[in-house]
Parts: sequence; C-alpha cells; structure tokens
Amino acid sequence: MHPGTADRTRVALSTGHEIDLPLELSFAIGGVTVPARRPVLESVLPDELAPLAIAPGVGCVALIGIQYHRVGGGDRDETGLEPYDEFAVIIPAVRGSRTTLPLAQLADGEMGGYVHWLPVTTDPSVALGRECWGYPKERADITVTDGPNGVRTVVDSDCYGGRDTVRLEVSRPRLSPRVRDWTMASFTRKDGDLLRTKAQIRGEVAIGSGPSVGTRLEVTAELARELGLWQRPLTRLYGSDVRARLFEGERVDE
Repeated sequence: MHPGTADRTRVALSTGHEIDLPLELSFAIGGVTVPARRPVLESVLPDELAPLAIAPGVGCVALIGIQYHRVGGGDRDETGLEPYDEFAVIIPAVRGSRTTLPLAQLADGEMGGYVHWLPVTTDPSVALGRECWGYPKERADITVTDGPNGVRTVVDSDCYGGRDTVRLEVSRPRLSPRVRDWTMASFTRKDGDLLRTKAQIRGEVAIGSGPSVGTRLEVTAELARELGLWQRPLTRLYGSDVRARLFEGERVDE
C-alpha cells in the first residue's frame, strides 16, 4: 500500500498543506445502503449517469460514516493532513448503459458511485476534496465514533434542517469480518467536467443484508425528500481498520 516515490504526484493545497497522490488513507467505516425513488435520483445525477436500478422505479443510496486515522503521510513522508471525520452520501450509478432494466445495466455500462454530499470536520479536508477531485465537501458538525458496539455517526448541518440531520448506527458484526481487496470508482463534477476517481480498498470488512439489531438510521425529512429515500437498510457495512489508496481523477469523455 506504499507506492514508490517515483509513482507519486505532490499536490499543494490552498491551505498550505501538501499531499501525495495516490493518497494513502486508513479509517474506520460504518454505512448502510437504502432504497430510493429512481425518478428522484435521475433528477439529481448528471446527464451522463443513470441511477442503478434494483427494482422497477427503485434505485439506492449509500450513507456512510468514516473516521480517518491517517490522511496521507506515513513513516517516510511528513506530508498529509490531520485526521478528520466524514459523512458520505453516494448514489450508485451507471455510465453508458442502454437499458434501465434492474441490474441489467451492469452488463453494458460502467458502475460507480456519484458523490452527492460529503460533509467533513476540517477546513483542510474541504480543500483536499474540492481542489483535487471536485468532491462536494463542506464543513459540518460531525461525530464518528468506533466503539465496542459499532460505528456511530451524528451529522448536524444547516443544509438539511440543522441539529441531528443524520443519526446512523452500524452494529459491530458477531462474526469476524472478511479480509477484502477491491477497486471501486467514484464520479464527481469538477470545473464542469465529469471525473472518475479510482480507489483501491483493503481491510477486514463485514457486509450484511437487511437491517440488524443495533443498526439504526434516521435522516431529516429534507434530505429524505431530496433523494426520495426510504430508511430501511438493504445492506450494511462495517470495518474498523480499513486502508485505501485514492488516485488522481480522470476526465470522462462525453
């Protein structure tokens, strides 16, 4: 997970911080995926993307709390940012598919997650996301804790009704998480262009289906209405020691 110096690109942020790409990350994570009205998601996504259909007229949204342990830097590198907390609202979407049949989009399209909202707890992390990838980051009052019962996230944001905009609790699994190693892509808008960013993720992560004892989600009516959300989890995800490499974004051709 440590690329050689020759493979890195150093980036200076407007805050005076410096980071290297690919960006090395370690974190705890707890999240759920919930169903959402697909026509509402279509109105939110860029024209180049279509929401992943999981049933007729139904898409989905991932809601994820992240507590970063390390953001850049490392044993041989003093660059990086202070750790911070983050909450991600991501819409699973497909680019280039010619069908809207549930799950059939994956056969002829490119799967990724469109980052709709990404509040964080520090100004340098806002600059990091916006300047490098166009992530829609903003400062908010967020607390993400990885405790004995699981990952708990509380978000208070004036954008969606203020206090307790989101309360998300993802219970620690009874069985040991599996070591997973996968690559995923996120989509964002930056300077008018659609960007695709690759992330390599590795760690002990538990993935379960449906709700579970100790897993709970509450979002304000404003956020639920904007995305057409239901609040009953389809899947849940938990990991207390996950590592990732986040690469430089690539412009997606029309």
